[in-house]
Amino acid sequence: MSQIIIKLDCPHCFSAKVVKNGLKKNKVQNYKCSDCKKQFQYEYLYWGANIRVKRQIIRMLVHGSGITDIANVLGISKGCVIRTMLKIGLSITLKPSKKHYHKVQIDELHSFVSKKGKKVWIIYAYAVETNEIIAVTAGKRSKRQVKDLFKRLQGLTIDWFCTDRWEAFKQVLPYDKHLIGKKFTRTIEGVNTSLRNSCKRLKRRTTSFSKKVFNHWQAIKLTMHYRNYKTSYI
Repeated sequence: MSQIIIKLDCPHCFSAKVVKNGLKKNKVQNYKCSDCKKQFQYEYLYWGANIRVKRQIIRMLVHGSGITDIANVLGISKGCVIRTMLKIGLSITLKPSKKHYHKVQIDELHSFVSKKGKKVWIIYAYAVETNEIIAVTAGKRSKRQVKDLFKRLQGLTIDWFCTDRWEAFKQVLPYDKHLIGKKFTRTIEGVNTSLRNSCKRLKRRTTSFSKKVFNHWQAIKLTMHYRNYKTSYI
């Protein structure tokens, strides 16, 4: 009788050093990677538990797909998509690559939570020289949110803040370091377009809303983090 041999690689670190590690409660063989020490199964009773499916969820989230779209395409529940998004969103943070920036552009864009009438504003800072988003805050379009963003930038040395003519920017940002006008924010306007294409929640005429502000915030943070670092997360 011929014997079938299945060669397994770790789906996390792709190492070939994999050993058996007992059975799960459902009597399915469990494996463990000797390098990264993570456990996995060759077959899953629920498709959404597969590490490769979770990677696909993240790829689709940061390339313009909504929760329902992903669930329908991958054949999993919407709850699985949301749990994966929240798990990754809670584990990441925006970390500027430098301590000193010559010019930082700041702009705002709106989205919706729960319904069209409930706007949530995203105000963020973008460094042109490194092509990265270095700080972001979300909430109402108010002076308070601008103060929150400015507070997040306190650990950095910034020569110039470039914004449009919104009065809240004039009131919060240092007068002697503030450049005002659309000619100073052309690059970040292009970033706005890129973010709207990458996250369905940010599209101008979208019908994709988060039910909770918390979920909405994690989706936005994930989109911006991916734009900066292009990492796989899982």
